[in-house]
Amino acid sequence: MSHGKIAIIGIGEVPTRIMPERTRWDILYDVCTEAIRDSGLDKNDIEGVINVAPQAQPKLAAELSFGKLPEELGLKGCKDNCTCNAGGASTSNCIRLAEQYITSGLAKAVLIPHVTVHSTVKPEDLISFFAKAGVDMQWEYPFGTTYNILMGMMANRYMHETGAKPEHMASVVTALRSWSSRDPNSFFYNKEVPSPEKVFSSSLLNTPLHKRESNILCDGGSAMVIVSADVAKKMKKPAAYKLGESVRYFSGTPVLRDFHKVAEGLSLTGVEAMKEAGVTKEDIDLWNIYMAYPMNHPIMAEALGIAPIGEGAKYFYDGRMSFGGDIPWSTIGDAPGRGHTGSGVSTAMYVETARQLMGKAGERQVKDCKYVYQNTAGGSGFNNIGTVWGRDL
Repeated sequence: MSHGKIAIIGIGEVPTRIMPERTRWDILYDVCTEAIRDSGLDKNDIEGVINVAPQAQPKLAAELSFGKLPEELGLKGCKDNCTCNAGGASTSNCIRLAEQYITSGLAKAVLIPHVTVHSTVKPEDLISFFAKAGVDMQWEYPFGTTYNILMGMMANRYMHETGAKPEHMASVVTALRSWSSRDPNSFFYNKEVPSPEKVFSSSLLNTPLHKRESNILCDGGSAMVIVSADVAKKMKKPAAYKLGESVRYFSGTPVLRDFHKVAEGLSLTGVEAMKEAGVTKEDIDLWNIYMAYPMNHPIMAEALGIAPIGEGAKYFYDGRMSFGGDIPWSTIGDAPGRGHTGSGVSTAMYVETARQLMGKAGERQVKDCKYVYQNTAGGSGFNNIGTVWGRDL
């Protein structure tokens, strides 16, 4: 993938809520229609549809994979439809595939939608899905390893190596919620921002992970329209241009991961993506970091060189990544602030990257936002994809 080939020119989103009365197709119609209208294109200009794979929703996954969406939306110009699944990294790969469609001449405009409705899935089915997804079925699952256990192990390791205290780790939730409380699409919009003390005084799930440091499963959806950078320029409307990208694979079995290799990979993807984009970390106006769980954010802050090694959690505790701080960070609050919609959290993060660069983020708008660093990670963290997006080429 080379510098400056594509741009996001249209975005659509519904509020993340627990609303079982909204069907999956209701949400898809709404976000796709909004994204296409926002793009300024006609629906029949959409020549490709690349769906972010819905998790724990096999019927919907089959319907989307087998081409139902273009028919439902009446996209008469559509030439191809597919679904991409890489867990939380699915959206990044949908965008990569859209870039291939566009640069090869297959499609001039590509629609990327996502929807998740957790509230109508039986609790036992959700528990079973999230207990197994991203976990090795031979060496981890039989011994009770789950996402919460894995994230707790990472947090324990980080706290051991850095001396970070529970209130430092809890302050990450405070920072993320300070942004999401100002986001009309967040589950926590207009709700109290919990103090670090309130976070780590909540029930202990597993050491050191507390209830308020985990996620609430919600319903939501969003969509993007992508065109070539040249087309976006000619349309003379706000857009988000993809300027650089890098990726590293770690392992499919979480307990086999080398903690230091992961940190090195997080660092290298940032360095390489910024180098391809022709920017430095001093140029980045927003670090739109997707890590799904809050305890990973200090690790990322240190890997990217935003905070000194061992000081990442303290940066959050000092309020530097909170709304009003000097380091704009995850301005929808990641999954702990938005509400968890499976792989759709990363879709919402990309929509927010575009929204910030388009100047449409309202109270959360980062002043004169010109460059955004955006990442995603797949499954239980098997990889990291770092991208740089810009307001202009």
